[in-house]
Amino acid sequence: MRLPRFHFLFGLALVFCLALPPTAQASAPAPLGGGSVLQTGVSSRCTAGFAAVSGKTGYLIASSSCGKPGDTIRSGGRVVGVVVGAQVPPTGAIVIRVTNTTDWRLVGSIPPTDSRVTITGSVEAPVGSSVCRYGATTGWHCGIIQAKNVSITFPEGTLTGLTRTSVCAEPGDNGGPFVSGTQAQGVLVGGSGNCSSGGTTYFFPVNRVLSAYGLTILTGT
Repeated sequence: MRLPRFHFLFGLALVFCLALPPTAQASAPAPLGGGSVLQTGVSSRCTAGFAAVSGKTGYLIASSSCGKPGDTIRSGGRVVGVVVGAQVPPTGAIVIRVTNTTDWRLVGSIPPTDSRVTITGSVEAPVGSSVCRYGATTGWHCGIIQAKNVSITFPEGTLTGLTRTSVCAEPGDNGGPFVSGTQAQGVLVGGSGNCSSGGTTYFFPVNRVLSAYGLTILTGT
């Protein structure tokens, strides 16, 4: 099956406080997690999928369009970390190790700034279940899981094991998280159509990424 329209894979007031001591002026780390905007260059951006951990080290799961191994990933101009994992042949998903813990703290909620959905696990939902996606471009959109273990041919290659949904998406949403209730489902890797006329999207199951890299999904509190 070839995608007819868009595809994502591999991309797309001043207050003076001079009297305060230095420790009072320091900013607390900002929340970072699923739904955060990520940048790999001046004009390239995508959406983080989920936060995960291995021991005391934090990670972000996103799509392959967000970067390749060795790339430095930023958000809002500040360094987040480095892409440390991308399977070969590609699955459409990558893992980013969060190295900047001064500016960022990982959270298990989506989006991290208003915590609309607090992740409680990653139990896989069956075909026919309701599923919602968050993207940096279009925000929240929902639909139905239509099929699993789907293979899709992108210009860069064929991905297998994808889940098809009736949820729409647009460029900039790529990499974003799919959830069913409070359960993490997967990261957006491509689709067709748009959120004005409707569309079809595909995600790579998050549990396969967690298993491949020995990670645990970060849940909220």
